[in-house]
Amino acid sequence: MKIRTGYFAYLAIASCLGIAVSRSDTHWGPLSLLIVFFLWIYLQDKNPLRLLLLTLLFSAGFYGYMNMIESQNVSVHTGSETRISGTITTSIHIDGNKASFEMKSNKKESMVVEYYLQEQQEITLLESLEIGELCNWQGALKIPQPATNPHAFDYKNYLYEQKKYWIFSLDRLPESCAPGENISIFKGLQKYRDKGIKTIDEHMDPVVASFIISLIFGERRYLDHMVLEAYQKLGLIHLLAISGLHVGIITAAAFYTGIRLGLTRQSVNILLILLLPLYVVLAGGAPSVMRAATMTGVALVLLLFKKKILSIDTIGLACIFVLLLNPYYMYHIGFQLSFSVSMALILTSRKISTVNNGLLQIFYVSFIAQVASLPLLLFHFYQFSIWSPFLNIIYVPFFSLFVLPGAFLLFFAMIFYPGLLPLLVPFFSFPLQLLNSLAVWFASIPFGTLVFGKPFIGMMGLLVSFTALFFYLWEKKRLSAASAMLVGCLCFQWYIPYTNPYGKVVVVDIGQGDAIFIRLPFNKGTYLIDTGGAFPFPKEAWKERKREYNSGIDVLLPFLKAEGVRKLDKLILSHGDYDHIGNVASLWGHVKVSEVVVPLGFGGSELEEEILLEADYRGAKIQTAVPNIGWDVDTASFLYLHPAKAYENKNEGSIALYAILGDRSWLFTGDMEGEGEREVLLRYPNITVDVLKAGHHGSKTSTGQAFVERLQPDIAIISAGRNNRFGHPHQEVLDRLERSEAMVYRTDRQGAIIFEFTHRGGTFSTVLP
Repeated sequence: MKIRTGYFAYLAIASCLGIAVSRSDTHWGPLSLLIVFFLWIYLQDKNPLRLLLLTLLFSAGFYGYMNMIESQNVSVHTGSETRISGTITTSIHIDGNKASFEMKSNKKESMVVEYYLQEQQEITLLESLEIGELCNWQGALKIPQPATNPHAFDYKNYLYEQKKYWIFSLDRLPESCAPGENISIFKGLQKYRDKGIKTIDEHMDPVVASFIISLIFGERRYLDHMVLEAYQKLGLIHLLAISGLHVGIITAAAFYTGIRLGLTRQSVNILLILLLPLYVVLAGGAPSVMRAATMTGVALVLLLFKKKILSIDTIGLACIFVLLLNPYYMYHIGFQLSFSVSMALILTSRKISTVNNGLLQIFYVSFIAQVASLPLLLFHFYQFSIWSPFLNIIYVPFFSLFVLPGAFLLFFAMIFYPGLLPLLVPFFSFPLQLLNSLAVWFASIPFGTLVFGKPFIGMMGLLVSFTALFFYLWEKKRLSAASAMLVGCLCFQWYIPYTNPYGKVVVVDIGQGDAIFIRLPFNKGTYLIDTGGAFPFPKEAWKERKREYNSGIDVLLPFLKAEGVRKLDKLILSHGDYDHIGNVASLWGHVKVSEVVVPLGFGGSELEEEILLEADYRGAKIQTAVPNIGWDVDTASFLYLHPAKAYENKNEGSIALYAILGDRSWLFTGDMEGEGEREVLLRYPNITVDVLKAGHHGSKTSTGQAFVERLQPDIAIISAGRNNRFGHPHQEVLDRLERSEAMVYRTDRQGAIIFEFTHRGGTFSTVLP
């Protein structure tokens, strides 16, 4: 049966939808999209029955294929093993006092390995280990951490989709390792890749080396974090991924070299088809690399057999091939962005080719790429940069004509003519650093980034549908109607919080600290009580990492952006301890703060003074919490109960905030301890609450017996870090709450605690069961 041109793109979409239906919890969302897709084919195609049958077969086939893969995706380890023999499969990454890599156990299962160095001398031993070496390792198997906050990255699921189920935490390094047996071509290529990365890192300027490693070997961990974050924020991250341009340059260079060596065109094509999979391994095997290499391979095979199909079918075939290799790739953002943008550019190639002006053509390409990627960017990163289309006009030619060719030139010079490097590197380094500084500067401009929040599933379906409709109507020369529909959809996403009749209280899992977000129905008030934060203990220089984990940047800020929070009406800082205010700095410039509320006596430490000065500089009002002062919004009300004076002990001087939310009474107590609790009971002898945020993370010096007996809470919430060094929450507190028959929610066990409400009432839920 001869398949008509254009079918493979439809079959690729059907394959993706079949996988989505298979992995969906309810099936209804992806199934609805699949039905809409079938309806679209029926209405648009002149002879739809054949295409409908094929798409149905492909969607059903990949549905079954995904189910089969899922049924086999289980661990062969029990989790009780402490000694495992395994072969190193990736390079060992050493960042400060932490080393991480991957290995394949003697049961042929891949796992992540981590080790915290005890002495600096251990770095030498780790650096001597190579890919393919077989070692006897000793440690403990740990289950990877799942997402513990709404919208957060799910590391456990990320590893599961790579068929990895454990993190093996080493107790010590092995005394000796032996070369692995039967090193495969794949392992050999990985060793060459690792060697190439280390050689570049050792012999070149760090900035230049990081970009060469990223552009040739697809490894971004050497890039400066600020630069990487700026490129991501500005929609320039695609320039740092190995894509069709890279594969095109390498293929063209290899083809030209083969012809110059006297090979026939047919021989060169066959050689290139055989070498492309090897390049995928050398380039790190990311989905974007696989997409580009597969498309090139399909084009070469068709050229070899003198067959012609449309470019859209080439990308469809590439998509199906990649999904057959690993259907989990569909959930990789690199796969999603690579195929969606490539498909959009192919579908609009005629429009682009009609533009004669080079700069305008680059702008068109950038604009099309941004529109095509917009739903995915909002879903994964919750924001969009207005500078992106304009900066791409500068950065795309710069990377295409200078950075990428220069990276290959310097790499080959390093191999064949190392003496030229001191002469060549400065010419490459100066303009690169200049453009990097420009990117960081643009990324720092607050109004340049529009935070839309994470679209819910139904909204995501609308965004994807309207984006596809945008390109369809543009092709039909109805650009104004297409633009109006897409802009209308984006406006709806922007104003969704103002149409939502539900409010929410989220006790964020911020580790050992407090961070509580409150949003009232219809977005009539947004408040944040504390920000969490970890005290930066001094370390030896060799133990310091390139980028330390920061719960403000890595947890709190992404959560607020996903919620679409662009402004906080009040930032209430209960007291001056680092685990309550240490992350305030991560909010400045990202979230507008209208008012900062502090307790009496706040400002005595260097950190407190910095916060007050920065708040004043950014135009935020600074208010002191005074007992019996509060505010009302519709049926919600808030009242400060404590402190009435400054306390020498900061914990005792924590702000105690009483609130009515969702027809329940709440008491937020910060780290208030026994003395503060007695003051509250003396001032408000008849107080009772439905929900108590237990003080000081469940410390035995807080949430005293008299306090619990007077308040009689139905629910108690404890915000504490997992395995914290203080032993919070203490058993005495848990016993007191149990005797009072209060239901206890704990962030260290259940992740974030969420209360969604209207004026009539609400319901509690947790991220972890």
